[in-house]
Amino acid sequence: FRTASVTEIVPFMTWPRERMESRLCVLNVKSYNMIFNRGLIRGTYQGRHMFSFLKEQATRPPLFSVYTAEELWTDPHVAKQMLSFHLDPDQGLASRTHQFIQRSISWLVETFNLSSGGHVLDLGCGPGLYANPLARLGAQVTAVDFSANSLAHARSAAEASALNVDFRQADYLHLELDGHFDLILLIFGDFCPLSPVQRGTLLDKVSGWLSPGGRFVFDVSSTAQCDSVDEVCDFEWAPEGGFWAPDPYFLFTSRFKYPEEHAYLDRYAIVEADRQREIFNWIQCFDQDRLRAELSEAGWEVEEFLGNLAGDPFDPDSTEFGVIARPV
Repeated sequence: FRTASVTEIVPFMTWPRERMESRLCVLNVKSYNMIFNRGLIRGTYQGRHMFSFLKEQATRPPLFSVYTAEELWTDPHVAKQMLSFHLDPDQGLASRTHQFIQRSISWLVETFNLSSGGHVLDLGCGPGLYANPLARLGAQVTAVDFSANSLAHARSAAEASALNVDFRQADYLHLELDGHFDLILLIFGDFCPLSPVQRGTLLDKVSGWLSPGGRFVFDVSSTAQCDSVDEVCDFEWAPEGGFWAPDPYFLFTSRFKYPEEHAYLDRYAIVEADRQREIFNWIQCFDQDRLRAELSEAGWEVEEFLGNLAGDPFDPDSTEFGVIARPV
């Protein structure tokens, strides 16, 4: 998931406005007393005045100041929700729709001649929606992901089809690999939540993993995507649990935009009876010039900009675009 932004995954954010308004609570004295009388603000927030907590949620943090990807993708309950989104063939929330994935796989195999045994590294592979079909079509695939839950599904599916895929649970920013690859994939916008330093680290690693003549293929959110979103500050009470937890919780959602940097943050504070946590989902958006300059500075060149990773033509008005790049 990426990287669809997590805002798109949280179900209440996609409800019709009139339904959403019926679930959002006004934080007045009654709400204040409800939260504290039920004991749902404890631990980190024990003894803090509600005003201070809410002010913190409404305060714009420095860009890329907190990184919580591991917490997002490894929480057992959230991982189950993510997997269900991955496996829904008609939802493009945690992965592309399965129809698009089929188009994308066909394009990748044809464009990079993978059916003759090309070595592929799939970073952020999720439940193997690309890795397993690519292996079935003749590629030799290594696939990496944070989520043990997604990898368990991917391995089970591979074993059921007698596919030989090397699945590894790891943070690819800290991954050490000995092999070399003809093609490295980073699909569904996973480049965008990374800070400039992290993106530089990843590009250095990918450059070292590529075979001579190899290609790095990834997709990113465009500046049109940044322009299309608005800042928000919302509150939800989930008495029966939901996406973020199986038990009751309060959810505070804030979106902050950083217009000069063409970036935005979706920040989630999840407050349960016995724990509190925050998820920071950063999205760096790009235009062609910005991305080309960043890659050039890191020792890369863009071979081609695409509309998406199914090989469609580049569209300057689209909210995303694909990239084929190589180190120089």
